[in-house]
Amino acid sequence: MLKELFRPTSKKEAVDLLAKHGGKAKVLAGGTDLVVLMRAGKVTPDVLVSLNRLDELRHLSFNPDDGLRIGALVTHSELIENNDVLERYPVLAETARTIGGPPVRNAASVAGNLCHAAPSADFAPPLLALDASVVLFGPEGERTVPLSKFFKSPNKTALAQNEILTEIRVPRPAEGSGASYQKLGVRSAMEIAMVGVAASLTRTNGKCSNVRVALGSVAPTPILAQSAAKAVEGKAPSAEVFAEAGEAAAAESKPITDIRASAEYRKKMVAVLTRRALARSAGL
Repeated sequence: MLKELFRPTSKKEAVDLLAKHGGKAKVLAGGTDLVVLMRAGKVTPDVLVSLNRLDELRHLSFNPDDGLRIGALVTHSELIENNDVLERYPVLAETARTIGGPPVRNAASVAGNLCHAAPSADFAPPLLALDASVVLFGPEGERTVPLSKFFKSPNKTALAQNEILTEIRVPRPAEGSGASYQKLGVRSAMEIAMVGVAASLTRTNGKCSNVRVALGSVAPTPILAQSAAKAVEGKAPSAEVFAEAGEAAAAESKPITDIRASAEYRKKMVAVLTRRALARSAGL
């Protein structure tokens, strides 16, 4: 049973509270995942440390040198409404639109979606495809971790118990680049992803380069499909090339059978959605 709610006003105060209460404390940001889990009795912290008074974590900015910076309290709706995101990173706005409805998007934070570390986390594939990294803050200060090394197992990340995620950093997209997130939900695109695939690539002189393909809901953690990217790298975009990449991505996936879908069906859909994501990224 929850015993206490703390509302620190600095990052240091927040991590000090986490260090003091250890495994009995959980971080609260948007709360759209955590509160649901608490009500279901699946998570039972004694202490909540709310970040909602840390206005320094609400920033959302872009500059040519640093790319996009997404503070830990930025919501899905703020991504959808931000001109820099819409112009330079439209895949992130498109992803946000697939998650829940307006009440959820107005509360849910992008960082929380990553920190919950569900295999089906919608923002993980597109941010992996965009080569994002995360900034973690703890008693020893800041450290930056590539998102590809952030997810460790279902609901487990590289965050230490006494650390908080303060920022997501996304590099500036190259000229001629494109990205796409393709999602198969249970009943509609706004449901939990049974399969999610994101791709990004750059078209230069008629060839594909900087290809990245990321998969969600088909392995214990969101993953990069390295062989799928290699199948496209250096080649002219075509249905045949993207079909080969789709089969490679399916082979790399490790889905399970559960109440939502069979492993066999998920593998087939990985191939389909990979083809679609690559074609959309290439502008085909």
